[in-house]
Amino acid sequence: MSTIVLIIHLIAAAAVIGVIVLQGPKGEGLGSIGGGGARLFHGPRPRETLFLRVTASLAIVFGITSLVLVLTNFAR
Repeated sequence: MSTIVLIIHLIAAAAVIGVIVLQGPKGEGLGSIGGGGARLFHGPRPRETLFLRVTASLAIVFGITSLVLVLTNFAR
């Protein structure tokens, strides 16, 4: 069972990295203070929402598999 969880863990890690790399820049940082933050009042694009949900889901899978791997290694 530990091998299966480890494989899922590695796939989730690679997928999290891939999804984060695919995401575009989120904002203008300090540039929005001077009046350049017109995008602040518009909602997120559907693509950004999808990437946010996929990233959150993969991060949860990664965290759960991390916890399972730690607990199974301490049980030995």
